[in-house]
Amino acid sequence: MKWGIVGTGNMGQVLLHALTSSQAVDQQDLFLYNRTFMKAYGLKRQYPNVHVVQTLDTIVSECDIIFLCAKPKEIVDISYKIKDEVNKNQCVISITSSVSVQHLESILPCSVTRMIPSITNRALSGVTLLTFSEHMNEDKKQTIWQTCKHFSTPVEIEEEHVRIASDIVSCGPAFLSYILEEMIQSAVDKTGLPKEQATTLVEKMVIGYGKLFKDHVYDFSSLKEKVMVKGGITGEGMVALEDSFINVFDHVFDATHDKFYTEKEHIDDLVNEMNLK
Repeated sequence: MKWGIVGTGNMGQVLLHALTSSQAVDQQDLFLYNRTFMKAYGLKRQYPNVHVVQTLDTIVSECDIIFLCAKPKEIVDISYKIKDEVNKNQCVISITSSVSVQHLESILPCSVTRMIPSITNRALSGVTLLTFSEHMNEDKKQTIWQTCKHFSTPVEIEEEHVRIASDIVSCGPAFLSYILEEMIQSAVDKTGLPKEQATTLVEKMVIGYGKLFKDHVYDFSSLKEKVMVKGGITGEGMVALEDSFINVFDHVFDATHDKFYTEKEHIDDLVNEMNLK
């Protein structure tokens, strides 16, 4: 089976690394295409056996499964460019939340899927969110599911929950990085602790924190209870944190959902307009 990646930006590269380093897909079975050819070709230094092609047509003619790793409007544009070239035995996968399976189905004559990856997949960890076409045969569905299991925990997600699930799985690492950077900077500003040392302490803390969950030692509540000794310093810090952290993620999710629905409405209009041509 041959696999194609259209778009070698951040998430295209994460997907490339996850597929190859997990040995889910052999490099020789991977084809890359990017509008800027040399950007894709430069990846051969790290992945010498992948095929880097100069045309979108080559991806379509060579690959059984094609990932569209681009911005929402570009995914729609690419889908229209290839709609007369793909056949019913192929599968096209969008990696963005605002381009739904229904959008792709209205354009393409083949099987379609939405797969939302996470930066954590680069470490062969984390979650991939999957939404399959109702018309997709079980063999293709299982191929994609089992492939994702090599580098993540695949979770099938309904359309109504795709944005909030993406906020947690895909945006979450960025949100948590911001919070942790704030912790580091406050430590530096308040105490003079060298930033490099503060950064190392936080990084090592996060690695250990994740391992506690990986090994099922604690859940969030039991971990918090173990650290917060009654009448202790952590408890005082928690009071201050709770006072300043009220409804923070309500505001975060309001912002991401507003952007999502605006973007999705634009994609709805674009697809409807192009389908009428």
